[in-house]
Amino acid sequence: MPPTPKWFDALKKDPKALDAGIHWFTPEESEAKRLELLREYEPALGRARQHLPDEAFTAARALVERFLPVGLGPTATDRLGNKTRSWLLVEKQSAVELKVALSPLHPPLFWLSAGQTVATLKDVLATYFPAFAPSEDKLERTVRGFLGTNARDHLDLIQLHDRYKASAFMDGVAWGSAYPREPVLDMLPKGAAGQAQARRYREQAPTGMPTFSFRSLYSRSILTAEAHVGGVEGINLFIARLRYRPAKQAPMIREINQRLGTKYPEDLPVDLAGALTGLPFDTSDTLRAALSQPLQPAQLSFTILCLDGLAPDQASAERQLREFMSHPEGSVRQLVAHLALRRGLKGLLSEMAQAERHPELQKQISAAVQRLG
Repeated sequence: MPPTPKWFDALKKDPKALDAGIHWFTPEESEAKRLELLREYEPALGRARQHLPDEAFTAARALVERFLPVGLGPTATDRLGNKTRSWLLVEKQSAVELKVALSPLHPPLFWLSAGQTVATLKDVLATYFPAFAPSEDKLERTVRGFLGTNARDHLDLIQLHDRYKASAFMDGVAWGSAYPREPVLDMLPKGAAGQAQARRYREQAPTGMPTFSFRSLYSRSILTAEAHVGGVEGINLFIARLRYRPAKQAPMIREINQRLGTKYPEDLPVDLAGALTGLPFDTSDTLRAALSQPLQPAQLSFTILCLDGLAPDQASAERQLREFMSHPEGSVRQLVAHLALRRGLKGLLSEMAQAERHPELQKQISAAVQRLG
């Protein structure tokens, strides 16, 4: 590595870095950590892939080779007591800023830019190492996105649970729909007792939508995977609901979106972005953009089904369904009526029954109105 820049020398000498929990490596430690990091990108391990596509993973490995680990930052602890310490890195040939890898298993695309001073480093770390996990009502931002289906993408809820449990961006302890509110914020007991408690938390309610919810390991945001079953026979939709405090790494999220072809919200914490990698995350805005193009009835029906799953509440769902209640294609109107019936939207169904001109469909919609009483 060329002579270290003045800003880095000053940073290492700043006593406030030690107060922030920073440990600086010796040259020998840096070299050992560099080799350790590279091993995570070898085919035999590959733990740093984190669902990156092949091209992005190859680019990540090439980028890792340009960096040198220079220290350790704060530690994140999950509910089973597993600890993950963050790494600090600089580029070997042109060290213009410090980088923070929240975990050595996070690809460089998810490393945080931390500037050149203790103040800028602490500012970045504050988002991802809160003293306490914020309560659910303190997570002021909610975003919903479509992940895929069982038929097209071969997804199921257990598969999604296992995916997020294994993610280096998430705390692996989940809670199921039997718990409308998060059951615990404390660490679970060690051993069999803790595992038994974790199993209880995964229980599903006997009725309603099956879900699994997770905290992200760093920003302590919440990701909930929802299984929407029965909207259309044979098709189960899977939706992710994200609840988080807005982060301030918009340029970084824009780069992730550009590299991966995603459309994540620019205020998304990077640990949520990392956990979502490898699956779509299509918001209602993304799906609505597709409606500006002519769609075949089957494509339009699928989009309406997804929009219904993404609706945050009954009022939003009804507004969306009303847009298509008079569509010229009978199969589309039939789907709208079916979704309105599932949601108990009697007023909408009554209007559709009065306006419907196809005798058989009018009969079906009228029967649906009667079923709602």
